Amino acid sequence: MTLYEQIGDQFKQAMKSGDVTGRSVLVMLKSAITNKAIEKKKKDAPVSDEDVMDAVVSEIKKRRDSAAQYKTAGRDDLAKKEEEEIAVLMRFLPPQLSESEVRTMIADAITKTGAATAKDTGKVLAALTGQMKGRTDMSAVAKIVKEKLSE
Repeated sequence: MTLYEQIGDQFKQAMKSGDVTGRSVLVMLKSAITNKAIEKKKKDAPVSDEDVMDAVVSEIKKRRDSAAQYKTAGRDDLAKKEEEEIAVLMRFLPPQLSESEVRTMIADAITKTGAATAKDTGKVLAALTGQMKGRTDMSAVAKIVKEKLSE
């Protein structure tokens, strides 16, 4: 079963069970996937799991940013809602990497790319993106890489 089909099944389950949050998040996710297909001019072609994963990661990033802004503004109720939506979206990502796994992969990438200064951050992130896509927050990875390269 493709990732897009899994989203469809989850949407049906949310409709049947009356899960308002799940239903609304999945509607927005399906819309984002359709928009991504239109951008790539593949509207009628089947949606690849990679395209779906890109859309899921993008939607999670939007919600994390919103939650951070809501917390800064003291709106914990809205931040909590965003975090609930993130939990729904996380179901469609592969198992997340632990911090120690991320740090090990970063160290390996730094060694393989020969990165020495903070200017080489882009090379290291390019090497890591394929391995880590959807498995961790890439903005956190970028911070760790910059931290390692500035030592």
